[in-house]
Amino acid sequence: MVKIGSARIDENGKAHGGKAGDQTGKEVAMQAWYKHSKGWRVLRAKDVSAREKIAVAMERACANSNIGYDQWQRDTLLKIVRDKSFDPAKADTPCETDCSALVRVCCGYAFGSDIVLKAAPDARFSTANMCGILLSTGLFTELTGPKYTDGSEYLMRGDILCTKTQGHTVVVLSNGSKAGNTPTVPSTGTERILRRGMRGEDVRTLQQQLMQLGYRLPKYGADGDFGAETLTAVKAFQRSANLAVDGQVGPKTRFALAERLRASTVTIVGGQCFVRSQPSTAGDILGVAARGSTWVYGGGHVNGWVSIQYKGQLAWVSGKYGQIGG
Repeated sequence: MVKIGSARIDENGKAHGGKAGDQTGKEVAMQAWYKHSKGWRVLRAKDVSAREKIAVAMERACANSNIGYDQWQRDTLLKIVRDKSFDPAKADTPCETDCSALVRVCCGYAFGSDIVLKAAPDARFSTANMCGILLSTGLFTELTGPKYTDGSEYLMRGDILCTKTQGHTVVVLSNGSKAGNTPTVPSTGTERILRRGMRGEDVRTLQQQLMQLGYRLPKYGADGDFGAETLTAVKAFQRSANLAVDGQVGPKTRFALAERLRASTVTIVGGQCFVRSQPSTAGDILGVAARGSTWVYGGGHVNGWVSIQYKGQLAWVSGKYGQIGG
């Protein structure tokens, strides 16, 4: 069962007029995924860590009884947490939000700033315009097709669902059975050649891919700025791939990255299995990996166990089930 979280309705079953705070435990709450009558649009943050933070923020909002629902007082939560890293857990006085205002807070927590304000300073953020505004930031991609919009199997923790017309928005809090954790593989088409000094989402994607392959960017991470740290990582990758070590990412380097990324996945075969914190049955159970799901290879193979990247951390599955490069 895929869980979602959202700000839903006030204690009187109305859109406004209730008391501040969650009076029933259901004003801001989790529930099972459902197919909305207006249809869903699906947005996914390009940054894997941002997806996790979006989900964490929604979970913290659902757990905080100080946060209730009211469309007329929708920005009181935002005002309280704006100077508290947008963390819903730090809303220490009764306040209100609505579904889109809460997603705005979750995005603020994920990216460390009010990306809505930056993208559309004069707009009233709502389910009528939120997809356009979030996509305009360059931080999200829209997933189309019925396997994403009409069902939950391919949804991923941290995805944002919004109705096709003004209505409702929610955050996905658990992976669908076929979501996997597949790394983003670059195409080999007509992208610009990336080099030191460049900035942009294509640079950020490159940085994420390098980190997925084990090339550390400890100081700046995937910040979208091709600096000295990224240059060092690119050259290290080029050496390992027997390419010309020029520090520039053109078609040959992109193709090599794509091939390495395809080989750096773990597919679960034979049946679902536990995901553990250590490479043994003594490790804590962190979750369950579904049969057929694909995960980023964590780079380790110890005593018959294979490491994967699971919800932002290194975890382990039995080699009986995890097939490297599957």
